[in-house]
Formats: sequence, structure tokens, C-alpha cells
Amino acid sequence: MYSWLILMGIITGFMISTYYLYQYWTKPMSEIENYFDDRVFKRVEVVPKVNKTAYEFAYQNNTNFGKDSLDKEQSNKKVHEVFAFHSIKPPDKSEKKDNEGKEGLAAGKGGNPEENNRIKEDTSDKEKILKEDRQIDDERLIKDEMESSKGVSETSKIRFESTRVSKNTKGGMIMPELQQVEGLELIKTPVVIGENVIQRMEVTDLSLDTSAIKIRDINATVTNLDTDVIDNKVIIQGTIHKQIFFVGTDDIIHHQAEDINFSYFVDVPGAEPGMDVLVEPTIEHIVTRLIMDGTILHQKVVLQFFVKVLSIQQLIVETGVGPLIKVERVIGENSVQTMVMNEVTLAVDAIKIVDINAEVVDLETEIIEDKVIIQGVVHKQLFYIGVDDVEHHQAEDIPFSEFVDIPGAEPGMNVQVHPNVEHIKQELSVDGTTVTQEIVLELFVKVTETVQINLVTGEDSLVMLPEVVGENTKQVLSETTLELDQTAIKIKDIQASFEDVNAVVINDKVIIQGIIHKQIFYVGEDNVEYHQAENVPFSTFVDVIGARPDMDVDIIPTIAFIKPELDPEGELLTQKVIGDIFVKVTENIQFNVSEVGPYGV
Repeated sequence: MYSWLILMGIITGFMISTYYLYQYWTKPMSEIENYFDDRVFKRVEVVPKVNKTAYEFAYQNNTNFGKDSLDKEQSNKKVHEVFAFHSIKPPDKSEKKDNEGKEGLAAGKGGNPEENNRIKEDTSDKEKILKEDRQIDDERLIKDEMESSKGVSETSKIRFESTRVSKNTKGGMIMPELQQVEGLELIKTPVVIGENVIQRMEVTDLSLDTSAIKIRDINATVTNLDTDVIDNKVIIQGTIHKQIFFVGTDDIIHHQAEDINFSYFVDVPGAEPGMDVLVEPTIEHIVTRLIMDGTILHQKVVLQFFVKVLSIQQLIVETGVGPLIKVERVIGENSVQTMVMNEVTLAVDAIKIVDINAEVVDLETEIIEDKVIIQGVVHKQLFYIGVDDVEHHQAEDIPFSEFVDIPGAEPGMNVQVHPNVEHIKQELSVDGTTVTQEIVLELFVKVTETVQINLVTGEDSLVMLPEVVGENTKQVLSETTLELDQTAIKIKDIQASFEDVNAVVINDKVIIQGIIHKQIFYVGEDNVEYHQAENVPFSTFVDVIGARPDMDVDIIPTIAFIKPELDPEGELLTQKVIGDIFVKVTENIQFNVSEVGPYGV
């Protein structure tokens, strides 16, 4: 029974195998492929196969299997193509017809010539479209990678006017060059590194000049404050200056002063030498007690120090809706190297040069259009061994002058110069009387412009900048009559300027005082030109809503108009001077800016 069943299975398998072999040897290859295509398989050479979990995640999250830099439309297109590849849905008939036509062309069986030409044209057009789509995808990928690497959000108001692609010679990678046309500013700003508060108490005993029965008052202030930044710490040194008023046994109020030196340190993680530091000292409380029959004054002074460490950095920040800030906009920067050579005659014949120290002092700068002129002095200290085997010292000053190209620089802008002595080469003459020196200097120059802009707040660097509270302009009129030293027949010129201008901020007002300095040039009866100076004090106030005491104020005074009137006798000169006084009140605030990318220090 079982033998018959086994025999029937063998015969059935043989018949099925024979059928398929017959089909394989007798039918064309294209029909066999179509047979399988109509079922569950589809050969795609371009798109690699991935698991179902991957393309479902990509479909739901609008990504292309981890390539989130593609845009939404392109990402969905890729996902749908892969999904169609893995589905068991039969291919579209038109797609099947195109495949058949291609195979027919390859095998030389394409049917009629017109159909073959149509298939060739369609294939060429499709390949051209695919090539253009691939190029567009590459451009989008480059643009989106720049957005993600720079941290630019869709609301940052940045337009990509053009994207140029160049090769990085170091890594061989393609590096896009981004051009920002709006919404960004390169600023120089103090970045908050850290801050801390400490409290300390100073206990002293002061011997009074005369016995006291009562302490009337003690005024204490912190003076001569000095700071030094080291790694993760700030050292504070200074003096507590006290003025003590007390009632003596004679019922007379006496005064006695006292100075107490102090030295503390404050922990500020991240602090490094060379950084800036702000210290706000406060005398919180003073406790006094008379001891030893009023001859000794026992004192306890409680101090508080608020310390903030800042680092000057350059940031690319977003501008738009935010606080109105007064800030330094970077116009440009550049560096130049220059060599200073000279020969110095030694006071004593030398046998050896021990050392030469050089530093740049007395720097002066002048900004002209697109250039900065730098003048200064190289101060050198020369140490050498004389023929008497004694080490001698000799100093020397060498002036130098150089200029640096900075496109965009204009007169009136701010300039900072950082000099550095890179190399010193010296050569002692054979007879030891002279030393030839070559000093290489590097001058780094930065030009900035003070502007006020609205900065977008964010979650990046914490900065401390002055916020504009208010500003206003007021005109002042000064009318004076001056008696001339010589009888004049003509006034040639009057030059006027504001000097010694100071301001005091009160509620909603700024009080301004200063001097109008005038230089008067006139021709006397003897046809000789004379000069006479005059200083005219002035005082005024400017309304600035929101101003409060202890706020900062910037004053820009200018002379707008001068009208001289000489009396007929030529002895009295009446002058009317109109000046414009611009006032800006600011207050330092701390906030996090929205950065596009770090620039450098």
C-alpha cells in the first residue's frame, strides 16, 4: 500500500519537472520573466532593498532612511518608490510595456521601426529627467546640510542668494560657501563666562587720637580695587578707606581716618588669564564698639563682592524682534607684518649679548578710507656682558609706522590694534661696540562701528550688552561778549568745541555741564593776526523718559552754528554759539542671543 503511494509521488514529480523543462527550453526568456513579474517579483537595480520597519519609519517621519536633509516632497517620493518595490502588487501595464520594449531593442526584436524610435525617444527623455532630478536633489542636499550645520531655523530671515561650491584642498570635500544677505550681524561682544558672590568680614582695633565717649558716624568705601584673573579664580585686592567721626571727652566731634588693606579670591569656573572681570564691592554693615575707656575702637566691617568674568568674542547673531542694543559691529580685520631694523652703539664694549626684551608702546592710529595708519615705538631693553665681565643694561626706543588695508573702514570708526613681537635677531660686531638688530612685528587690526540694533534672543551664548533705554537731542544757546586784547578790524575765524563735559542721570532727566572752548582769530589795526581764547561754562538738562540714577549715559556734543558780531570800535566781540547735545541712556543687561555659528575671538 505504502509502496504504491511512494511510486505515485515519484511519477508526479517527474511529470512536473518535465513540464517546466519543456517550458524553459521552448519559450522565450522574456515570457518567463513576465511570468514571474506577474506574481510577486520585480527586478529593480537602482533602489536597494531595506526592511519594512525602516521604510515605514521613513514614511511616517518624512525622511529618506536617515537622510533627513532632503526636503519633504523628495523624501516622500523616495519612500513611496521603495514601498512600491517591496509590495506584491503587480506592476503597472505601461511600465511592463516599456520594459518589454527595452528588452526588444536590446535583442533586436523591437517590432516595427516607428515603435522602436518612440521607445528610444521616451527612454532618452526619462534618463534626462532622472539626471536633472538627481542634480536638483544634490543641490537641495548641499543647501539643507548648510542649514543644519549652521543651526539656521526657518524663521531666521536668512535668504540664500547664491550657493557656490568649491573644493577643500585639505580634505578633498565639497564645501559650500554661504552668502547671508539679511538678518545677520557680526558683532564684537563680551560673553559671560561665569559669576560669583562672596562675603567677608574685616575685624580691626583702632587707637583713637583722643578718648571718645560716643561714635557719631563712620563712612567706609572700597578704593584702589585691583583684580587678577587666574585659572578658575579671580584674585581681588584693595583698600577699605574709613572716615570716623566721634565725640571726645571734651564734647567736641573729632575726625580720624583709617585704611585697611584686604586680599581675597573668588571661584569662577571657566575663568582664564587675559579675560575681563567686573567687580562690584558693597559695604553691607559696620559694627563698632568702644573699649579700653574709649581709647580703642573695635570695628567689624562686612563686605560683599560680586564678580563677573567676561570674554570678548565675535559672534554671528540674528537680528529682528528683540531688545534694542548698543553694540560694536565688526567692519573688518586684518594683520600685517613689519620689520624694524637698527644699529645701536653700546656704552661699554661687549663680549656677549645676554638678552633683548622688546615691547610696543605709545600706539597711535588714524583711520582713512579703507586703511588704518599705525604709529608707535618699539621699546627695547638690551642686556649684555661688557669687557669688564659685568652685565650691563641699555635701553632704546625705535619709532615705526605702518598701514593695514581694511575695506569698509571710514574716519570716525573705532579701531583696536594688538601688537606682537614675533622675532628678535641680534648680531654683535667683531669689536663689540655695536649691535645690529632685526625685530619682526605682527600688528592685528580690527575696525568696528558702534550701532544700535535689535537682537533676537535665543538659547546660545550669554552676553552682557547695554540696552538702549532712551535718547534725545537738545540745542543750547550761548551768548557772550568778550573784550579783545587788541583793537580789531576784522574777525577771521572762530573755532569752538565742547570740553570737560560730564553728566548726571536722575529720574527721566540727564543733567549736563561742561565748557565751550573757543579760539578766536582776528586782525588788528596793525594788520597783524592775533589769537585769543575763551572758555564759557554751560549747564542744561535733557529729558529722557525711563532714565534712572546709576544708568550709563553717552553724550555727543557738536557745534552747530557760530555768529560773531564786532562792535564799531573793534574792542568788544559778541558771539552766539548754538550747540547740539545728543544724549543716549543705556543699562547693561544679560540675555542669551540666537547665534548662527561661532566666528572666533
